Formats: sequence, C-alpha cells, structure tokens
Amino acid sequence: MSLNESIEIVREALKNEIPSDKEFLALHELVSLAHIKIINAEIDKIKSDNKKSIKALVDSHLSLSPSPRKEKVSSENINFIPKVEKSQESIHQKSENSVNNKYSKLKLGLNDRLAFIKILFNGSTDDFEMVISALSTMETKEECNTFILKTIQPDYDWSGKEETVEKFISFANARFK
Repeated sequence: MSLNESIEIVREALKNEIPSDKEFLALHELVSLAHIKIINAEIDKIKSDNKKSIKALVDSHLSLSPSPRKEKVSSENINFIPKVEKSQESIHQKSENSVNNKYSKLKLGLNDRLAFIKILFNGSTDDFEMVISALSTMETKEECNTFILKTIQPDYDWSGKEETVEKFISFANARFK
C-alpha cells in the first residue's frame, strides 16, 4: 500500500465513526512509514554531524601545525638560481619520510584495520583515514596520545572497547619506537 493510498484511507476513516480493519491497517502503516522516515533522517543527520566534526578537528589540527617560512623576494635574489644536486640518498630519505610510508611500514593487518573501522569509527573508513592522516603529521608520541584521547575518543563512544582502543593507540605509537 502506498503512502498516498494510506492517507486517503485515513481521511475516510476520520469521516466514519468506527473505522474498518482496512482503515486501521492503513493508519498503522502510515505511522510506521512516518517513523521510519524520521529515524532515517536522524541517522543521516548524526552521520553528517560526525563527519563534519571530525573534518573540522583534523583541519584545525593541520592549521595549528607549523607552516614553512617564506622568504621575501628582493631584487638581489630574483636572478638567483640554486644549484640542485640530486643524489640517491636524498631521494631515498624523502621516500622514507613521506606520510604514507610512516604508517605503511607498520604492520596493520586487515583484521585490525577492519576492527578499528568497525568498532572505533562506527564503520566509517573515511573517518579512520582522516585520523590516520592527522596522526601522521604529529611528531611525538605524547602528541598522538593527547590527540587520540582528548580529541578523537570523545567524538565516538569508546566505552567498553578498551582492548581495541589500546591496540589502536599501540599502532599509532609504533612509529615512534
């Protein structure tokens, strides 16, 4: 029975003093559909709010990290062309220090990754990856722990998930060893 049919039957029921079984069924279905739509809208709103808050936290953290200094351009150094020496060592060092490599060296099994996403990040791979990106910009173990416990943990209900939280913190801190 469609929503419009249910509405028409309810209108007819309101005209009669004693509604029929069909009218009761239509009214029940109409109420059920309304509840489902309201619940789905609330779930979508909560998901959207969570994604926005995580993104805002990551953006604010990234904006607080030190930015490279910029030199003022003067007429003296406009024609200056720096001599660039390429060596295998510098290329190798750059690749070792890239954001992806900092965590790719660590052993995070598929089961652990899926557990972190499902249990700690409510199934949101995007949220998990944003947090990992933010963690990769941090320079100390203490900074990582503070970020996880004070910023990320309050956004998700991690109560009763202590074992998984400890595994996640151990994974995040492993690159500082």
